[in-house]
Amino acid sequence: MKKMALIGLAVLMASTSAFSFVVLEAKGQYFSPSERYFRDIYGAGWMAEGEIGIRLFRGLELWAGGGYFSRKGQLTFTREETTLTIQPVGGGLRYRITSGKISGYMGAGVNYYQYKESNPIGDVSKKSVGYVGKAGVLFRIVPGLLLDLNLGYTYCKMTPADFEINIGGIAAGAGLAIEF
Repeated sequence: MKKMALIGLAVLMASTSAFSFVVLEAKGQYFSPSERYFRDIYGAGWMAEGEIGIRLFRGLELWAGGGYFSRKGQLTFTREETTLTIQPVGGGLRYRITSGKISGYMGAGVNYYQYKESNPIGDVSKKSVGYVGKAGVLFRIVPGLLLDLNLGYTYCKMTPADFEINIGGIAAGAGLAIEF
């Protein structure tokens, strides 16, 4: 298993050497679900994310990333405890406008969402595909280290019970990125 991981890392490094840069980023975002039902039960909260970006050519980047959002709440009628976990994994394209120490970007992509809700009534696990749009500003702190202030919107319809909901929403946050 270790050999496979090393081979995979070597292939990734070799494939990215032709690109002008790679960015690795850790983010924290405050996520607020669009669906009122979600907000009433779970409210908003922090989501942890990680992302890799690879420049394809002149401002156009390929990005891939994943996140983790978990909240506890109370069921509407019984007031029993319920737990929600959403894990998006996906990728897309973004366009980065570079101007010295400050860069703006806009992007869009597709996420694969894993949804799990657990409470005394039962457990529900669903998976679905949704969409993501993002924009932000990158500030170069020192060569190779960036501060990312960002805003994003996700949209993913699914049917965890006998009704359809949108598990997406708006998120705003910050991240630290290493660029090489």
